[in-house]
Amino acid sequence: IAPLGVFALATVLGSRTGIGGAGAIAHYVLLISAICVLLGASMYALTRACGISLIAFARAALPAQVVAVSTQSSLASLPAMIEGAQRQLSVSSRVTGVVLPLAVSVFRITSPAANLAVVLFVGALYGIQPGLPLLAAGVAIAAVMSLAVVSLPQASFFTAIVPIAAAMGVPIDLLPVLFAVEMVPDIFRTVSNVTADVAVTALVARHEKRAATSSEAVQPQ
Repeated sequence: IAPLGVFALATVLGSRTGIGGAGAIAHYVLLISAICVLLGASMYALTRACGISLIAFARAALPAQVVAVSTQSSLASLPAMIEGAQRQLSVSSRVTGVVLPLAVSVFRITSPAANLAVVLFVGALYGIQPGLPLLAAGVAIAAVMSLAVVSLPQASFFTAIVPIAAAMGVPIDLLPVLFAVEMVPDIFRTVSNVTADVAVTALVARHEKRAATSSEAVQPQ
């Protein structure tokens, strides 16, 4: 009966706001998607700043990004991430075997910012402007929930966002309506998450190589 519930909520929203309701939903989709795209793009700048070839990193991340678009699942993208990191970035299987599964499990770079943005968006619709203490509480809970919630396609939407909304005093009755269009932002969430996972793996591998080189340099001849 979930589609009926979403339809009822959308009908009430539409009757109250008119065409402005559609504009608000479009604004929401663009806002969350833009935040995720910016976070994903920052991974290219980060890896380049650390001396990793931008072209090699883009080639390593591309197969996983394609899988992420089609499945909206970081876990489903894991084999492509492993293959891309090993083939394009020459990352050892020891590093990919540890870092990538751990990153997929707990490192979701888009979750804190995007989930907090959802709550702030709903609050703005209701005219709620959380003060600095509530905003700080929301940031802390968003960070914790990004680590605690299971990473499944769209399954974490309510479990990750409701605690943030509760801490900031923001109503949650619009969340089902936003969930109905979450498929589009979720694509950008997943693509940016897998991009960050590959970036973290590349940085760990680079640090490992530097540490090994330094160790060899100080060994007595």
